[in-house]
Amino acid sequence: MSQASFKKRLKVLMLRPENQVCSDCPERQPRWASLIKPPPGAPPGSLPMGAFACLECSGSHRRLGVHIAFVRSVNLDQWKETEVA
Repeated sequence: MSQASFKKRLKVLMLRPENQVCSDCPERQPRWASLIKPPPGAPPGSLPMGAFACLECSGSHRRLGVHIAFVRSVNLDQWKETEVA
């Protein structure tokens, strides 16, 4: 898949009503995505959870560390297929 395909998929996800607001605060139209990894001891096959966040809350997710949450800009960053699936 191409970056254009990934961006299109993200746009579709962002249009869902539950993704129109930051996952952590009432800020509208979040433009950052946090990929939250399953905790140690999670059942085999557990998948990461994605959440859309505003700029301020994305900083909180970043401070958790990349071993817990990986944050990317919806518009500015490159995406991998496993992150948008």
